[in-house]
Amino acid sequence: MGKAFDWSFLNVRPPVVDMAVYSEMPEDLSRLIEIKDGLIFYCESLSPNHIAISRTIEMALRNGVAKQEGRGPCLKASGDLDMLVSEVPFSFRRPDAIVYRCVEEPRGRWKTKPTAADALLVVEVVSPGTITADLRDKRTEYAALGIPHYWIVRMAQDDGPAVSVERLRLMSDGAYVTDGIGLRSHGPAVDVVDPVEVLITWEDLDQGLD
Repeated sequence: MGKAFDWSFLNVRPPVVDMAVYSEMPEDLSRLIEIKDGLIFYCESLSPNHIAISRTIEMALRNGVAKQEGRGPCLKASGDLDMLVSEVPFSFRRPDAIVYRCVEEPRGRWKTKPTAADALLVVEVVSPGTITADLRDKRTEYAALGIPHYWIVRMAQDDGPAVSVERLRLMSDGAYVTDGIGLRSHGPAVDVVDPVEVLITWEDLDQGLD
């Protein structure tokens, strides 16, 4: 007769993490997690194709921000950057790419990283393990946080070349509506001027793919 499985680990209460604890974490550990309502959620390791597509979008957004420098409010673009959702209970997201208003002065332990209130655009590239989160959960959460633009990038079989970029815009009723969809079979992946001027072709998104 086989040994009975030990279920005692379910009695162990998961640790609650606040901003002070997170700020002291070594970077090699903090990069592996997101925190929601003080609870740790481990992020799956991203595939090389996911990383390549995310980096291409990040660079296009950086270029778009640079082109409008001096012609409007100070903006920054980044990838894989923590975005504070709530300090108490502590929650943050780490979108694949983000455009946000410049943070001129450090804000305590969060320093000059953005909050959701600073964000103008967040981008998520859908992976096999994030389909529900990216298509449903984050759509609801980002809308509730008032983030004006949310782009969702789909890959073939969720790990191949990018096949669509859905651009969502926040309406006055607090819900996202589709502002446009870039499809591989028709036109560029992205061609917009708001919140920054960006043109991304499918050839751009194919660079560096396996």
